[in-house]
Amino acid sequence: MVKKKIVIIGGSGTIGSSIAREIKNEGFEPHLVGRNITSLKSVSSELKCSYEVVDVTNSTKLINCLKNCADDIFGLAYCVGSINLKPLSLANENDYIESFKLNTIGAILSIQSLQNTLKKNNGSILLFSTIAVKQGFINHSIVSTAKGSIEGLTLSLAAELAPEIRVNCIAPSLTESNMSKKILSNDNIKKAIENMHPIPKLGNANDYGKISAFLLGSSNNWITGQVIHVDGGRSTLRKKG
Repeated sequence: MVKKKIVIIGGSGTIGSSIAREIKNEGFEPHLVGRNITSLKSVSSELKCSYEVVDVTNSTKLINCLKNCADDIFGLAYCVGSINLKPLSLANENDYIESFKLNTIGAILSIQSLQNTLKKNNGSILLFSTIAVKQGFINHSIVSTAKGSIEGLTLSLAAELAPEIRVNCIAPSLTESNMSKKILSNDNIKKAIENMHPIPKLGNANDYGKISAFLLGSSNNWITGQVIHVDGGRSTLRKKG
């Protein structure tokens, strides 16, 4: 019996690999896509699943990779992200273009490539934003511009692709990962950021896996067009003042 596959782009990262483990537990077969071959091999070996090495900013290779996927695709998670923090005065045009290509265009091309298969299988799409879209943070204009587009895309496509395909988005707060190591290398800064959250900790892989697997899986049959904040309450709550 062929297992239902869920494609996870960014599948070797902290959040992507957590999703892969959870959907494996739910009986789905993850197919990992990413650019770090060492990490991809490690996760695919652990989960005994397939993978493909692709840089999502290479549009041609990304499209070809996804078009070669079989017809048993029931879900797509686009977990690719970046943290390029600069004040507006130091940011240049290419910073915004590269961030948009990585975070937004890659997601659009991935959805276009798998749209017909997902429609046929009544599948699900999960995108990732950031709480910096809802709550303004200094030096975040590059990433929040690109991820704001992801939230708009979520709502637009949830309407356009309903009822066959569900489209949702998770907006995390800062998460412990390879990408955030530089920011969190100072213990005092790390502690200060933790204390900005009503639940005073940083995100970790376990905070995203189960909710992502639910949104992608067959148990979710009535949730679409939602941006769900997994952020310790930071985007909506204030404990002081």
